[in-house]
Amino acid sequence: MLELLRAHDARMVELPCGRGSVLVPPLLGGRIFCQLDGQLVHRLDIAAMQNPSPTEYDNLGGNSLWPAPEGGAFAFNYLPGSDAWMVQDGIAKAVPNVFCDGVNSLRVEKRVLLTNRKGVPVHLNYRREVSVPDRLDLPAGCPLEGLCYHTEDIFAPVGDYSGEEVLLAPWSLEQFPGSDGIIAFGKVTGGGDALNCDFYGDPGSRLVRGNGSFSFRLGGVERHQIGVKVKSGPQFIGALDMRRSLLILRKTEARPGLYFNIADNEQPGGPFSAADLYSIFNGGELGFFELETIGAMCVKGDRLAVSALSSDTLILRGSVAELLRYLFEQEDLHLDASVMNAPA
Repeated sequence: MLELLRAHDARMVELPCGRGSVLVPPLLGGRIFCQLDGQLVHRLDIAAMQNPSPTEYDNLGGNSLWPAPEGGAFAFNYLPGSDAWMVQDGIAKAVPNVFCDGVNSLRVEKRVLLTNRKGVPVHLNYRREVSVPDRLDLPAGCPLEGLCYHTEDIFAPVGDYSGEEVLLAPWSLEQFPGSDGIIAFGKVTGGGDALNCDFYGDPGSRLVRGNGSFSFRLGGVERHQIGVKVKSGPQFIGALDMRRSLLILRKTEARPGLYFNIADNEQPGGPFSAADLYSIFNGGELGFFELETIGAMCVKGDRLAVSALSSDTLILRGSVAELLRYLFEQEDLHLDASVMNAPA
């Protein structure tokens, strides 16, 4: 699969890190992929890559940058007067320029035009700054291997837009294959009201709330999504893929600005009925899941300003026991045995 990706785009830029690398193929619209020892970590839809649809959205996988909100009155995934979900060409099809800024960093840039559900056309500079460290810093004697990378995702408006007509924030959607046998989780510092389940309904027993943390057993046939509220002081989200012996952690920090509801629904409570810093999507029978970081909308006065989202992704591989030990000793999070052994 990795060789097919490399062969697909001769202009792909690759940053070595740890036991693998971070790859950005311009032809895939600004998506980021990672490989460990020649094995692709992210989901990649090879069929859609090689034979793109002339009319439908090609959900290719990887780490992609989206404009929030997805649904509601200010949506970017619904055009005026329409209930048909879609992805606009500026996000789905526009090919960016990718510039290598040395062995440790690169830039992804393109100019996009988006129209929100209110009919307001918004011209933007879309920019992703991707970097990797000189070396993967793991505790002494740690038997794990992996890679990590940092992204600064930026939407810069080209023009003058009112905050009463446009809501816009960067939203990083990182997609991985699998569902059954994968445990997603997160750590929070606030009280018990940390999670937002107002996406596709409550996941029920698949979601277990703990003291300062939660776990989310992925899989099944139904789609579910949860948000982790900004007010809960979330520290990170992640996933343990026991079949592939992978631990994935994503981190971001709340920034000054406006957080709002990004959900793909009508948002009956209005655009400010939710304010999440992270989101986790369980694709169910689709066979993939997503770990998402969410940025804030920045304004100057009442006008749309440059908004940026900083995210860190760490991917580790090793025995499940060692991955759990790393999660406990380095991140102070313990996954309960009852959650790990729960039936699918």
